[in-house]
Amino acid sequence: MIALTIIALALGAVGAVWDILHRRIPNWLCAIFAFACATRLVWIDGWEALGSGGLHAVLALIVGMLLFRLGWFGGGDAKFYTAAALGTPLGSAIGLLFWTAIGGLGLVVVFGMLRLISRTRDKDRAKRLAILPYGVAISIGFAVTVMFNPII
Repeated sequence: MIALTIIALALGAVGAVWDILHRRIPNWLCAIFAFACATRLVWIDGWEALGSGGLHAVLALIVGMLLFRLGWFGGGDAKFYTAAALGTPLGSAIGLLFWTAIGGLGLVVVFGMLRLISRTRDKDRAKRLAILPYGVAISIGFAVTVMFNPII
């Protein structure tokens, strides 16, 4: 169980770093993260929990697609959050959303400070700093949710 948790958290961290470096999260990484999260959930709570995690993931994907359509969220972010949702039962949906939002708030503060500090005239760098790597917030949200509720 601990090994599966470490693998899922490590894949979340890889997604966060990838998003920082490339400002995108590839489909293959979202798929591996989803598999690791689902495997961990089934190992801990049994096959029945996968139905709850699957429902959570479907709802997360629908909301993520809507946010992507509105231009508020990236497609990779929507898939990455859906993968995290697959590994957390529906009863933990509010926790995952809350901790992801807290991580996002921290991201806004950090990147806002970076923009102020850099005061760059380089338009490419300024544009890059304006795009938040929200995979970081999703990874933080998943990690904190798992730590505060180790049963899931």
